[in-house]
Amino acid sequence: MDPIFFIPVIVVVAGLVFMVIMKKRHSFAKAEINIDQERQHYASYKNELLHQDFSFLNDWMNGKVIDAFSSASIPQSTASKVQNLVGDGLKNVALSAVGVKLRRVETDAFWVLSGKDLHFLTTDTAGELEEHIIFDNFRLEKARLQDGGLKTPLGIYNTKKIAEYLPKVHLITFDIDGQQISLEIHDRLRYVADPTDMWNLKKQHQIRAKYQVVGEGFLAELKSRFSNLQRIDTF
Repeated sequence: MDPIFFIPVIVVVAGLVFMVIMKKRHSFAKAEINIDQERQHYASYKNELLHQDFSFLNDWMNGKVIDAFSSASIPQSTASKVQNLVGDGLKNVALSAVGVKLRRVETDAFWVLSGKDLHFLTTDTAGELEEHIIFDNFRLEKARLQDGGLKTPLGIYNTKKIAEYLPKVHLITFDIDGQQISLEIHDRLRYVADPTDMWNLKKQHQIRAKYQVVGEGFLAELKSRFSNLQRIDTF
């Protein structure tokens, strides 16, 4: 028999062996992370990330203190609602100031807690600051939190294998002069693996742990400052 016929078999076997090896390496790297112990390093991780991976937030905040931060997103329902309001013609000045800035759902966004003010920062497709919205103490004291479950990527329906990597979200809803505007708070910063770290699973899990700890810390800080946000409503 021509040896060329064995090539597909060899490729399949090699692929299966590779998958088994990578699965074992993944399990080993994951087992080395104790998230409860990692949470004890919240303050140092927050400072580390602010000086490294997320140093741009310092520039965007123009020198204002950053007490806590995490990733954010605009729900499609909010973007659609704003689109309809804009189409109908916004007559409310307060809503107009906020609403027209909440129409992009596909790019990165961030929450930054600074004192009693909550900053919502959105980016354009190049990753540069696009909009900077500030919700002050008055708005926050009337806001409410809801459990939003897992943030599922568009087009992905079976999330069992990747659920551990998906952010859990809380919806924070603001009353803007009678209109309810909801935005999403992620329980971790969004992580995209550096191609140079593709085979370094241990490093990937270490970074993911830091991103999760800092994201969880944001929500804890927010709830500690506003008693009305300590209650989590369900849908």
